[in-house]
Amino acid sequence: MAREKELTYEEFIALAKENHTKGGDVAVECWERYQFEDYVKMFGLVTKAKALQMFRRWRSEEKEREAMMFSGIW
Repeated sequence: MAREKELTYEEFIALAKENHTKGGDVAVECWERYQFEDYVKMFGLVTKAKALQMFRRWRSEEKEREAMMFSGIW
């Protein structure tokens, strides 16, 4: 099985733009190059699969916050 290619910052942001409504908006709007590089230093290389997983988690967290706000919990 071939190892998945690591993403550069530019590729990460391009993928985030493609997945803007699926959680990629967080990366597009909030991640600078140095934050991406810090993430790689702390947690390892970012692959397409890992990035998509990050986007899904961010979207899930965002949906949870929205639900809390509209239910009056927050």
